[in-house]
Amino acid sequence: MKRALPSLALVLVVTLASPAALADPSSIAPAAAAPAPPPAVPSPPSPTRTSVALASAGVAVAAAGTAAVFGVLALQNKSDFQSSATYGRAQDGNNDAAYADGAIALAVAAGVTSLVLFLTRDAVSSAPPAALSAVPLVTAHGGGAGAVLRF
Repeated sequence: MKRALPSLALVLVVTLASPAALADPSSIAPAAAAPAPPPAVPSPPSPTRTSVALASAGVAVAAAGTAAVFGVLALQNKSDFQSSATYGRAQDGNNDAAYADGAIALAVAAGVTSLVLFLTRDAVSSAPPAALSAVPLVTAHGGGAGAVLRF
C-alpha cells in the first residue's frame, strides 16, 4: 500500500493539473482574440412532469402484461412438472416465476413513480439548476472519490 500512495498522488496531480501547466512554457502561444460566439440555437423543450408520468405509467402497464405472461407460463410449467417431473421442467418453471416476480416489481415501482408524478406539482423556484461536484480523496490508507449533487 505504501508504494501505491505515491503513484495515486501522481495520478491525482496529473489529472487535476491543466494541460497548459504541464506543457513547456515556451511552446504556449499567446492567446488570440476570441472568435465571435455562434448564434444562439434554441434548446429543445424539456419533458414535462405529465409526459414523464405518462411514460412511467406505460412502463407499468407493459411490465404488468409481461408479469401476466410469465405467470401463466410458470403455472403451465408447474402443471407439466406435476404430470411428469423432470429437472428441465422444474428449471423452466422456476425461471418463468422469477421473471414474473421481476416484472411485478418493475410494474409496482413504475406505477408508484407515475402516481407520485401525477399527484405532485412542480415548485416554482429561482434556485440554480442541479449541479454535480466530484472530488478525489487521498488518505494515508487509500483513496477514493466523493460526490455532491445539489438540486
